Amino acid sequence: MRRNDDMTTVENNARILPGSPQWDELLGRIAAGAKDRDLNDENPFDEVSALKRAGFGTLRLPHELGGPGLTVPQLFSAVVDVARADPVVAHIFRTHFWFVEERLRTVSGDPASLHWLRKVADGQLFGNAFSEKGSNAVGSLVFNTRLLPDPAGGYRLDGEKFYSTGTLFSDYLTVTATTDHDSVATVVVPADRTGVKLIDDWDGFGQRRTGTGTTVFKNVAVTTDEILADSPYDAAAVPSVQYASLQLFIHAVVAGILAGVVDDGVTLLRSRDRSFSHAPTDRPTDDPLLQRLLGELASTAYVAKAAVLDAAEAIATATTSAATTPDGNPDARLAQDAQIKVAQVKVHLDAIAPEAATRLLELGGASAASRQKGLDRHWRNIRTITLHNPVAYKAVAIGANLLHDTPLPANAYF
Repeated sequence: MRRNDDMTTVENNARILPGSPQWDELLGRIAAGAKDRDLNDENPFDEVSALKRAGFGTLRLPHELGGPGLTVPQLFSAVVDVARADPVVAHIFRTHFWFVEERLRTVSGDPASLHWLRKVADGQLFGNAFSEKGSNAVGSLVFNTRLLPDPAGGYRLDGEKFYSTGTLFSDYLTVTATTDHDSVATVVVPADRTGVKLIDDWDGFGQRRTGTGTTVFKNVAVTTDEILADSPYDAAAVPSVQYASLQLFIHAVVAGILAGVVDDGVTLLRSRDRSFSHAPTDRPTDDPLLQRLLGELASTAYVAKAAVLDAAEAIATATTSAATTPDGNPDARLAQDAQIKVAQVKVHLDAIAPEAATRLLELGGASAASRQKGLDRHWRNIRTITLHNPVAYKAVAIGANLLHDTPLPANAYF
């Protein structure tokens, strides 16, 4: 499969900022082909490249590192915008922004983070190779992928990952592996390094072209400066929002899909020339029942985005608090508040979003089921992306925390 090899440095005069006319034009072009890409099962290589050239991946970089310095809520607002145009394209950048956030969090005390942020400033995209198939519990931080010393120097990486979202489009991959001294290492390797094989075999019925397939590492050379972290399996979890951003990204994509549902609802209603003989009006656009349904869908989309941005503000507040704590970690209560808000967003959106995508079809009647219209993609995409984590566990954790102040699970899957 072809991988995006656009290595163009993002220059200030090439950057397109969210909210600008150029941003709207770019997203309009991405949206124009979204239905056909889904219908034809096509990878959005060109669309990802266009966003890279526009500097989308650099939005959180401060001015001194060559970025526009957007806030956390501003970033998530932009993610919703991209997901409105095409949620598949937006999803591809999920791990990239988590990687950037982690490097920003550690840059003051870790020169290596500055090195990687400069790669981001150059327009490089970072994908993930974290999850594995097998019998190990999800989120247990036990991996069959191994990072072992090479007698000739450096290390060698061997293993197989799945759900590797974004790898097919990425320049670098973040990989988790077990070391020879019973710890977990996170490394970064170029996606085109010898021994790395990207297999486009994700077969989900939604979010189909996010590059979420198998990644194989066979005797891949790893240098010492490519190791980001090396910590024990049982390392104590500190109050953090590092995984809250990773989870909120999913909900931002759902919010964007809901906005797309509204867009398609307006188009669908305006395209209808007739109604039923027993309808209250001759023109569907004048029908108060259909107007009400469209208004309800628009309200659902608005509240979804508002909830995402409110949780993003909580993440920003907790992240900023780290500058004033003795250990340099976010304030524990603020971090927990952000995590709870992100979990609450999921519990709510999982209940309302699939229903909204279903009700969209009622604005068009039987003809709305035409494959060429592609309206079913909204439900398929929502339902697929909401399956990333069990909503029941989220709701239980929220309730237990409210009743007993029970700590929330401290792993990337909550």
